[in-house]
Amino acid sequence: MITARRRAESIQNVPIAVTAVSGDALARANITDVNAMATQVPSLVITAGSSGSKAIPTFAIRGQSQQELSILADPSVPVYFNDVVVERQQGVNSSLFDIQSVEVLKGPQGTLFGRNSTGGAINIKANTPSEEFEGYVGTTVGNLGRFNTTAMVNQPLTDWAQLRVAGQTTDSDGYLKDVVLDKEINNEHTKAGRVSLAVQPMDGMNSLFTFSRFIEDDGGTGAEIVTLNPGSLANATKPDGTPNGTAAFLGYTGSLSGEQMVADQQARGIYKTASGADQFTRVSTRDIANTTTYDINDGLSVKNIVGNRRVTGGNFDDVDGMPIPLIQIARYYDFNQISEEFQLLGKTDTLNWIVGAYYFHEAGGTDDYSITVKPANTSPGNQIPQPVPQDFPGWTLTDPDGKNTSKSVFAQATQKLDNLVEGLSFTAGGRYTWDDREATIRNRSGNASNPNGPEVCRFSRDLDSDPSTPETPANQVPIDECVVSFKKSFSEPTWNLSLDYQFTPHNLLYLANRRGYRTGGFGARAATEDALSKTFNPETVTDVEIGSKNDFRLGEIPLRLNAAVYYSDYKDIQRLLTDPTTNPPQTIPVNAAKATIKGAEVEFTILPTDNTEISGFYSYTDASYDEFIDPLTGADISNQPFARAPKNVYSITGRYTLPTPAEIGKTSVQVNYFHTAGYSASDTYAPEQSVDAYGLLNLRADWNSVMRSGFDLGFFVKNALDKEYLNAFGDIYTSAAIGIVTRTPGEPRSFGLDIRYRFGAQGG
Repeated sequence: MITARRRAESIQNVPIAVTAVSGDALARANITDVNAMATQVPSLVITAGSSGSKAIPTFAIRGQSQQELSILADPSVPVYFNDVVVERQQGVNSSLFDIQSVEVLKGPQGTLFGRNSTGGAINIKANTPSEEFEGYVGTTVGNLGRFNTTAMVNQPLTDWAQLRVAGQTTDSDGYLKDVVLDKEINNEHTKAGRVSLAVQPMDGMNSLFTFSRFIEDDGGTGAEIVTLNPGSLANATKPDGTPNGTAAFLGYTGSLSGEQMVADQQARGIYKTASGADQFTRVSTRDIANTTTYDINDGLSVKNIVGNRRVTGGNFDDVDGMPIPLIQIARYYDFNQISEEFQLLGKTDTLNWIVGAYYFHEAGGTDDYSITVKPANTSPGNQIPQPVPQDFPGWTLTDPDGKNTSKSVFAQATQKLDNLVEGLSFTAGGRYTWDDREATIRNRSGNASNPNGPEVCRFSRDLDSDPSTPETPANQVPIDECVVSFKKSFSEPTWNLSLDYQFTPHNLLYLANRRGYRTGGFGARAATEDALSKTFNPETVTDVEIGSKNDFRLGEIPLRLNAAVYYSDYKDIQRLLTDPTTNPPQTIPVNAAKATIKGAEVEFTILPTDNTEISGFYSYTDASYDEFIDPLTGADISNQPFARAPKNVYSITGRYTLPTPAEIGKTSVQVNYFHTAGYSASDTYAPEQSVDAYGLLNLRADWNSVMRSGFDLGFFVKNALDKEYLNAFGDIYTSAAIGIVTRTPGEPRSFGLDIRYRFGAQGG
């Protein structure tokens, strides 16, 4: 059962493209964090966020994604946990323990989900307290220093209250070694816990309280240099063959020249790098939520969902992946959000309907410190480990704070039309959203010789409040006046229309038309007050989707086959472009004119024998710009590829349950192969920034209820063929000063053993 239409329904009866992966299926696929979900879902791409941090994953569905990560912009693919939006995505990796399912809805979801989205939505559903005493404890041990623990206990307190407590820790040494520091730098150390209390104080009422905590304190993502633009200041030689005087002055010569460092990296292989920076990822989240439902009568109920989330933390990443201070970024953040949603749901024999109202507010900001093109031959450039950017003279700080408020009302109804054609239904839904954005920006640079010395403003100001006169240059703006604040409001209607035909109890055809909207916002990195005041506009997607969901029998063989084709009209697309003329490189959010995205998705499951299951998916995405003029350069870039939109992605899984006697237990083996085509990794396109295609083979064997006990054993091998592949990280090739492409390696072959003991109602 899924809740894609905010009520429990069979996935085969819902007229939208949605993939649901159960908690058991996640375990069999060795999925322990959200970042690995892309191998289970068609049209889903997950990459590290802008500047490459693993702490802030970027989600793309059907070619629609977000690259701007500040509070001044919203994601196009929001993540929900138990129906509460996770607006800032730091810490979402904490969610995949004691999970009921993960639902991935594809296409615009702006009608029934609280935060409008243009690409889709990811809805993580945790297990809820049950009326039986049960629990488990487990551990995972493996190579690469892997040691995870997990536990859950469910305890009925009374006949009207139940408590469930679950937790997880993850630890690994990592697999990317920094030869300068002589240690792995992408180690992993996380702790997570969740307490859920369900109460039924009166007939027809259920109230679920949830409290969650997550703490991450581990290494950085880890980067390695792949290529340098011939014009990069790191190169000892200019493109015309003459010596690069700037590189010589900075000490980028000999073994520290760009040419030599690229050659050295190619020689050492993808699982070693030479950074010299002691990188880190630190995240702390706290979530409190309540969902209360009350059945007024058999045909009418109310539901209220309220949530609060606090996120703090920071990360330090050496984006250039070289032992010189060419570009490093340290990001610190603090966000606090609250959301409230009220629903009134009704049903009759022929009509299901829902109406509701939604409120969301968040406040917070980021401090993004960076250093670029600093001397390698003077302190602190020659220190090992290299310090964080704010300890370098001449650091730069991008400091945006924001307050965002969203209000909306919505309604949707599904009417059966059996009086016209048996099995025919029509759904109509609409939403109107009002968004208010507030931005306060304080961007500064550190003193060129002393990191603790006087600061300099990084943008010019209209200090005389006269637009007809030139703005005061940045270096003449008093530091106490180096702050600007802006407000802007946006509003937009969105809708969902669908016609579905259940022509047999096991076969559904549907036609859907939907419109999604993503609110506008502000850029945080422009060089003038006038430019900072300009907003980027909302983007909209209007799509048409035709799909079919089917349960067949091929003779005696069951087959489930779901397919969808879609056409999306994408307007005012929000893109984050790199200004090639600035140092440090500045990324500017802009609106591309429009694009068309066409595609298809197929998912299947077949049971050729009682003991054999074969399943898989295929997705095809054809995304192209119709119009796109780069506002930074005036160039027509409509022929560049979409970022994070691989054309072909597929996966196939085979699972065989061995016919072992019941007293032995349940044994099974599973083989999975996943393949993705290559794709462009950045909104600012350069061929050098593409991610290559790759495929992964994963194996697993399970022995559950060992000798009729509560013990389960599982042995897994991920990337069994030890495929070497690289994931997106730093894409600044077009920058005149930096000119780098860096990558982070995918995990090499890893293996391990899962041990779990179940007790109570879950026992053997």
